[in-house]
Amino acid sequence: MGKLGFLFNPEGNMPKGEIKSRDVEYDFLGLLTESIDGNDNKFNGAIKLDEDSIYVEKRSRLNGKVKDAYTIDYDDVNEDDIQRVADNKIQFALADRTLLLKTLDDDMLNSFESRLINKLTTGSFEVMEETQAKQIIRDIPGEIRKYHELLKDGIITEEEFENKKKELLNS
Repeated sequence: MGKLGFLFNPEGNMPKGEIKSRDVEYDFLGLLTESIDGNDNKFNGAIKLDEDSIYVEKRSRLNGKVKDAYTIDYDDVNEDDIQRVADNKIQFALADRTLLLKTLDDDMLNSFESRLINKLTTGSFEVMEETQAKQIIRDIPGEIRKYHELLKDGIITEEEFENKKKELLNS
């Protein structure tokens, strides 16, 4: 995630062009191309994935001042409408516009895409690490062995063991 100065006004509104420094963790910083009715407009973009919505800032490419800011509800974004169109570009279509995000920071773009898709599919930003997934896979045989020991000790029946084994193998 990138840090960038953020528009901040104590009254809670965000007037265009006024920048007062405050550190905010953005999930995406880079070039934002917004297509509305076939018209493409390019901005420097800053996007924050909040719990309830996606906050988008369109900044001037010359001086970095905020030109516009808006939020997108997660209900308005469909996982199928998010596409990796190139190694450094992600595009997602909304009802009224298409956003194309471009950056040279691969890690940031990968993290942004993973967090956004995970939020849309599970409702959470938490992304399971690959090592955690491998650990879960490795634990299934161990779990089956534990239940086999319980079977051998007469604590569970053959039927209970087979049912648990099927459940573990199908998970």
